[in-house]
Formats: sequence, structure tokens, C-alpha cells
Amino acid sequence: MRMTDSPASRIAANLRALREARGLSVVALAERSGVGRATLTNIESGRGNPTIDTLYALADALGAALGDLIGEPARTRVEVVRAGHGTRVRGAVSARLLDRVRGQRLAELYEVDFATTARHAEPHPAGVTESLLVVAGRLRVGPVAEPAELGPGDFIRFPGDVPHLYQAIGGPAHGVLVMAHP
Repeated sequence: MRMTDSPASRIAANLRALREARGLSVVALAERSGVGRATLTNIESGRGNPTIDTLYALADALGAALGDLIGEPARTRVEVVRAGHGTRVRGAVSARLLDRVRGQRLAELYEVDFATTARHAEPHPAGVTESLLVVAGRLRVGPVAEPAELGPGDFIRFPGDVPHLYQAIGGPAHGVLVMAHP
């Protein structure tokens, strides 16, 4: 990322490129994702401030990973992401993309802050799994049908292709999340 790139301009460029690569109009993507056409136009022009839920809806509709929209950290031999840097997305769950690793599967590593407001996440594409290590606070997380309550040091892995939720219990919580895509 160049120092002059803002998160909004990076998201705008990535969204436009992904939409065009899939041969979708703004109207078609709006219908597929459930995101309003005006909102989508604002995001693509770099004037929008999308929530994480909006970005997930767009990524899912495009068959892409969230990191494909918010940008990929530069690849160098040694990479340092300083505290307070990295692409951030906000909402009931606020996340900072730390790294993306491609092998047989794409894995995205996020530092995440959880609010006490529950975030009910729609299913991601088939085969997506989520793994979470709670660093601070208490959290209710997992598939809606069987969430678990976790505390500092607890770990969970669950299918992300089913409805799932995140909710801090008794105050904010903090963790490290890995999303693995097929």
C-alpha cells in the first residue's frame, strides 16, 4: 500500500475491480448482496464508510474473501504491521487485517474487537471455517445453533458457512480470528 492510499480508496478500487471482473453492474451487485445501489456507488467512489456487515455481504455476493475487498498487506521478506496500522473495518465487530496466506486454501488473520451488541453473521460461502483465540474478555461465539462461551486463552473452530454470532459478555472482548476459505 502506498502511503497516500486510504482504506476507502483501496476498498473502492478493489470492489470495482472485483465487480467488473465478474461482469456485474452496480445494480446486479446491489441485488445480489442486498446492499443499496446508492451505498454501493458511494463505496466504489471512495466516499462510503461501509460496516463490516456490508463488506461481508459484498464479498459473499462476489464470491470473494473479505481481504480481497479491504486490501492485502504488501509482501516483503520481513513484514511488520505496527499497532494501529493495517486495514480496519468497523461495526458490532471491528477487525484489522494482519495477513493473508495462500496455500491449498486462503487463510486471513484478523485482530478483532467485539462489542456487547450481538453480531449475527450470515453464512459465508461453502467450506469457510473460522478459528478464534480469545485474548481478553468473555465472548459468546459460534454457530447460532450451538454457540460457546469463551474466556481469555480459550479457542474455538467452527463452520463459517452456517449462521453464526459474536457477542462480548459483560464488556468488550478481544481476539485473533483466522478465516480459512476453500
